Amino acid sequence: MVQAFPYDEFTSYLITRNTSERRYFLRPSKELRDAILYCIADAQAQHPVQIHAFCAISNHLHIVLTDPDGTAPLFVQTMNQNIACFVNCTLGRFGAMWEGGARPNYCVLPESGDILDKVVYTLTNPVKAGLVSEHHLWPGGVSCVAQIGKGRITTKRPNKFFSKTDDPALLTRDLILTPVPGSEVMGQEDYGRYLAQRVADVEAAIAADRETKGMRWLGRKECLKINPFDAPQTKWIPFSRNPKVSSKHDEARNAWLLRLKRFIVPYDNAKKEFRAGNRDAPFPLGTFAMRVYWAVCIDPQS
Repeated sequence: MVQAFPYDEFTSYLITRNTSERRYFLRPSKELRDAILYCIADAQAQHPVQIHAFCAISNHLHIVLTDPDGTAPLFVQTMNQNIACFVNCTLGRFGAMWEGGARPNYCVLPESGDILDKVVYTLTNPVKAGLVSEHHLWPGGVSCVAQIGKGRITTKRPNKFFSKTDDPALLTRDLILTPVPGSEVMGQEDYGRYLAQRVADVEAAIAADRETKGMRWLGRKECLKINPFDAPQTKWIPFSRNPKVSSKHDEARNAWLLRLKRFIVPYDNAKKEFRAGNRDAPFPLGTFAMRVYWAVCIDPQS
C-alpha cells in the first residue's frame, strides 16, 4: 500500500523516475532528446510548475521543480506518459517503459540551498556516471546552464507518436527554466553564471578523482551507441531507496518529517470516513488525489 503524501503549495522537489528493469530506454539520441524536451514543455504548459533543472540519463530521469499550487503529480503524469509512449513508439515495443509497481519518487527540498544542491547534482549526473567530462557534452535531454541562464528552451513537436496539427501553440512549446526560490536578488543571467561556476567546480572535482584512479570517460560518441535494451550489470535491489526529504540541516529535515507524520493520520481517518459514506469528511491540507478527482472538503485549519 502506498503511503499518503502531502503535496503542499510552493514545495520544491527532486523527482526521480527509473525505467523498467533499469534498461537504457532513455539512451541519448537527437530524436529522443528533442522529444523529451517537448514532453516536458508540453506538460508544463498544461500544468504549470517552476522547473529549475532536469536530466534524462539512459535509465532514469531527474527533474528539480517547485510546485506553486500542489498539483505537481498532474505535470509528472503528463510528462511521463508522453515520454513512455514516444519511447515505445520509436522502439516498436509495448508494455511499461517506466519501473512498475512504484510511483515517481518525490524528494522534498525544504530550503533554497537544498534546491540548488540538487540542481547541481542533476546537471552533473552524466559526469558523475563517467559518461562525459562536462554536463553540456551529454547528448541526451539535459538543461544546460547556458539554457538556464537564458530562461527558456524552445522545443518542437515530434513527428512520431504525437498527432499531426497546424496549431502554432502545439507545434512549438517554450520550456521555461526558473531560478531556484531564494535567488530572486540575482537576475537570470547572474544566476546562470553562479550556477555555471558551481557546476564547473563539481565537474573539476570529479575529473580530478577519475584521473587519480586512472578512469576514462565513455565519451559522447560511445554514449550515442548505447543499446536501449541493455541494462547495468551491477546488482540492484528494487525500491531499496525512496528518500522523502533531503536537507543539509537536521532542523529543516525533521520539520518536514513531522509534517508528513501529522498529515498521514488525519488523511487516513478522513479516507475511512469517506469510504464509509461521509462525503463531507474534511481532508487535511496537502491532499491531492481526493481533492482533484473527488472534490472533497479540505480543512483549512489542518
